[in-house]
Amino acid sequence: MSSTSVLAAKVVHEAIDERQFVRTKIPAKVILSGHGLNGLECDIQDISLGGMGLLYDQPLKLGGLFSASIRLKLSKIDLNIDAKVKIVSQRGREVGAEFVELDSQKRDILRYIIAAYMSGEIADINGLFNVMQRENYIKERKTKHASARTPGERLKAALGTLLFLAVGLAALSLVLYKSYLLFFRIPASQAIVSANAYVVSMPDNGYVKYLLQPGQAQVKVGEPVASVSSQLAATFTTPSDIQALANLSQSDMQLLMGRALIETVIASPCDCDVFFPAKTLDGYAYKYQPLVHLLPRDEDLFIKATVPFEQMSKLSRVSSVQMQIFGIDEPVGGTVMASAVDELNQTLVLSIKPDRALPREAYQKPVSVELFLGLPLIAQF
Repeated sequence: MSSTSVLAAKVVHEAIDERQFVRTKIPAKVILSGHGLNGLECDIQDISLGGMGLLYDQPLKLGGLFSASIRLKLSKIDLNIDAKVKIVSQRGREVGAEFVELDSQKRDILRYIIAAYMSGEIADINGLFNVMQRENYIKERKTKHASARTPGERLKAALGTLLFLAVGLAALSLVLYKSYLLFFRIPASQAIVSANAYVVSMPDNGYVKYLLQPGQAQVKVGEPVASVSSQLAATFTTPSDIQALANLSQSDMQLLMGRALIETVIASPCDCDVFFPAKTLDGYAYKYQPLVHLLPRDEDLFIKATVPFEQMSKLSRVSSVQMQIFGIDEPVGGTVMASAVDELNQTLVLSIKPDRALPREAYQKPVSVELFLGLPLIAQF
């Protein structure tokens, strides 16, 4: 019994992009000599540093060594390159020849000629068209992709586009809004709800006793508000003061020397609402300590806002006022009524009338004030 083992031929596909040497077509011929042939002229199909592709109708001996003379016709000179070649393949009239003996100098010349033809520096009219049509770069292997999209993919792409558009518009709107606030807004450094109030303060160090009923929020004209007891302050600077002091009685002497207290009753100058800046405790109080604020009931509250002095030139362009009062949820508009200069702090103090009457509970509450400016040209008219 015998068995036959058949080895399948290994077929290797060699793509033009994967060759060891770059091949190019040049207008040249080669003359082969050897194996009984002398002066055999063939056309060169393509050439590389590794070998040549020839066109010859008759069969040649595979593995045969031939002397080859490559002849290139340039514009004004003829160039010959001699080498030894080996016939390695032949399919029809296409013959493959491999360089066997090619010294370094001739190899450099051949490399330069190939590079010049590939770059288009050397070309006849036919070679010029070949250079223009040739793809000199290795492209990735072509893979056919499906171009049709499903409705879900189209919807996803549309939603992604709309999302990026919305993000871009939001960013642009934010930049424009910040720019508007930077160039067309003046924020007040501080502001408070104020009124044309009568502020009752302690005239000197002493004792205070409030004469109002518990929880009383309003007083009438002439109604007592508080009783203040303090010592009489006296100074003696001249001899006549000493002489007058010797003629005083004992009771007047004690009163003058500050050993007796002088009691004063403070009455309301108007029909007012009562506001206490601190706790209403009867007891000792210091000089100039505010005791009570009396707000006239026939006058509305307003806002006092402080702005930097360098903003004075822009106040003529104020078109609107926006205020947020602490404790009131809704923003309040207003109009600038008057302005004054605080020389001590070098600031401007603006009196702003709100668009609607404020509750009395808002008195002395902090306020956020923003003055919005109009365009310079529009504000002049």
